[in-house]
Amino acid sequence: MSRVRNSKDFEAKQKKEQSIDTKASKAIENIGTVQRFEKKKLIKKAQEEKLAIEKAIVSSNQTEDKFIKTDSDGSLGGKFDIQDNHLHFFASYATLFTLSGLHERELKDSSFLRNTVHDVIARSGGIGDPNLTRETANNITQPSPQTEEAELENKAYKDSIRILKQGRDIFFEDVNLTSTVAPSEERGMADFVKMEFKLHEPFGISLIEKIRAAARLNGYRDYQDAPMLLTIEFKGYDENGVAYNPSNSMIRKIPILITRVEFDVNEGGAIYDVTAVRHNDIAFDDRFKFPRTAINFQTNTLRNALTKIQDKLNESIKKERDEHKVRTVLDKYVISVDPDVEAIAKDYSALADSVAHFEQVKKQPLTKNERIKQRANKIEVKVAEGTVTNLISLTKVLEDVVRSTNGFESIATDFWTSYLRRVGFLGSDQDADSQSIKKFYESGEFEQTIKENAFVPWFKIKTSVETHYGNGKDNYDTINKMHRKTVTYKIIPHQIPVLRFIRPGMFAKKGTMRNAIKKQYNYIYTGKNTDVQSLRINYKTAFFQRNVVEVAKANDQVLPKIFDVVTRLFPQEDTVNKDVAELRSYPSIIKGRNLLQKGSEDRGIEGRKQEFFDYLTNPQVDMFKIELEILGDPAYICQDQFIPLNGAGGQSVPKKERFSGMFKSFNVDNFSPLIELVYSLPDDINEKTTGLTFQDASVPEENLLFAGVYQVVRIESSFSNGQFIQTLSCVRLNNQSGLGADVAKITAGASEKFLKSVTSKENLKENIKTNTDLIDEAIGPLVP
Repeated sequence: MSRVRNSKDFEAKQKKEQSIDTKASKAIENIGTVQRFEKKKLIKKAQEEKLAIEKAIVSSNQTEDKFIKTDSDGSLGGKFDIQDNHLHFFASYATLFTLSGLHERELKDSSFLRNTVHDVIARSGGIGDPNLTRETANNITQPSPQTEEAELENKAYKDSIRILKQGRDIFFEDVNLTSTVAPSEERGMADFVKMEFKLHEPFGISLIEKIRAAARLNGYRDYQDAPMLLTIEFKGYDENGVAYNPSNSMIRKIPILITRVEFDVNEGGAIYDVTAVRHNDIAFDDRFKFPRTAINFQTNTLRNALTKIQDKLNESIKKERDEHKVRTVLDKYVISVDPDVEAIAKDYSALADSVAHFEQVKKQPLTKNERIKQRANKIEVKVAEGTVTNLISLTKVLEDVVRSTNGFESIATDFWTSYLRRVGFLGSDQDADSQSIKKFYESGEFEQTIKENAFVPWFKIKTSVETHYGNGKDNYDTINKMHRKTVTYKIIPHQIPVLRFIRPGMFAKKGTMRNAIKKQYNYIYTGKNTDVQSLRINYKTAFFQRNVVEVAKANDQVLPKIFDVVTRLFPQEDTVNKDVAELRSYPSIIKGRNLLQKGSEDRGIEGRKQEFFDYLTNPQVDMFKIELEILGDPAYICQDQFIPLNGAGGQSVPKKERFSGMFKSFNVDNFSPLIELVYSLPDDINEKTTGLTFQDASVPEENLLFAGVYQVVRIESSFSNGQFIQTLSCVRLNNQSGLGADVAKITAGASEKFLKSVTSKENLKENIKTNTDLIDEAIGPLVP
């Protein structure tokens, strides 16, 4: 150490030491920076390891999903098409409702699906600009004689239009939709949709005035029959805070007819309770549904029968105008049939050897000899006749006319001949007898055939209503104060699950119908429940089907009942190895009534046919009925139900499409929706080791009786207090036997995923802790 001789030397020494200290501090700081950088690298590496583990977990989950989506025995295994609930892709979402005007042209060409809403009456988030039709020439309604009429500004409507233009806010509160999506007791082979919603107007009582204005701006003088548009839109954000907007799949547009408005007025404004139906449900109103005249007709083909009914109805309307003087314009009925339905229906001959030949799986042209044989065996067409009175609804008449045709009659009464011909098991000239059915059932092809041909063609009645708006004398009835309407009833193809036709005595393995399902719900103790809120099961333990005994006709000939033959084929079947909920039947003489009388001998087939139809249209009284409450899923707000027939009378949705790729919803006009319910229960509790325990073997009382494939028959959608809940009323498809999916397989995936997840997280924590300890040991703890 050097000696300090004077003050100058001391100052020089002090500066030198400060310089050394500064350089040392910078060096230490640089070392610390390097150390921090190295530590950050280690932490980043640990995070990458964590991400890799999470990806591996996700991958194992997906692998497990594919494993679960197979049958228990592996024979019918493989992936199947399960559709996700798209609302699960939102981290948070809101449901926005809009009530607005609708133009007739938009209904005819279905452009309301893509057009911007206009003439807005009420909206969840406030109206803002109501976008009045008459103010802008947009892509919704171009300038036309209707929108340019001076009467739009007359005294009767100008005040209403002024109120609509002001955009006074009316808010949606609660909305409830109820719809049937399968044959039902309410409408038979047609469907039913009802809507109820609550509106709140804080400053005034202007709802009715705004409805009048919106109707008038779109050309309607009769606002009570004018269509309105209810729009449901789901908007929200994903987990990264980015707006999630998958185009049309999150929007539903429903043309409605408001049928009732009740409201309370207090210091907080007006509260409206509104009831509405689809606009095309005008066709089911009493003024159109019930004929006002007796109709007698004879026919030999389906198209001829429908034409005669149509002409009789239009003649009665003309008579009301010309003779009774109770109207000045003529409404019009149009009753048509899809070519696919007509091809199945054929004629009204009731011969036993004439069976429905619906679409073959493999189409092969007839050979020359087969064509000659077909012409040689041509049968004489018998005549059917019917009488319709004013107490019988038109939909009932149309149902009876269609199902009485030879093709649909054979499906209902001689199903196995029709079905086995379709799948190619029988030749076109072969009938199903006890031996052929037994051979088919025991051949090992039964489940595979049902899997590949899960639906049977049937029919449905779809309606559409065109309102002839405007003030011309040919469009507006000056006596009734209503616009002239064209009401269309069209018979369209509709597919029904094949297991609805299975009778006592035959069983299909559980999982056979999985190719036909689009939604799967995993309930308690599966570890995969993301939707189900509650499950209510209604099991009628005393249930049995009516086995109608038809009183023999003139020559006491009775149709050989193939279904009963099937039951007798397997009299020794033991329910231990079959479905514990075995379907039963018992003789009965109770049945519904068919309006159409056949020209040929009855031979006992009417009872069998009516028995099937009664069973098909009364799903609420089936043996197994469940009410499944789930988190709301837009897939069950079926857009095709709300799209009327286009101007050419055709459907806007492809006939063969079971699930809409555009709207991500079931196409219930074409197919009955099917879902699968999966659940399991633990056998015991092991407090020392694993907790809940599941045996390796399936447990019949848990996994056999209520799990399986269900047909959805009714959907109730409820929007209240920001929550979207749906209740699905379903009936279990008959005779699903076998032990189903192994409980161990159902739960193993969830257990394995949980263990992997816990193990991976623990390993990750240990790795991070070890790396952190090594860093701290080398360079000391890092002070943030």
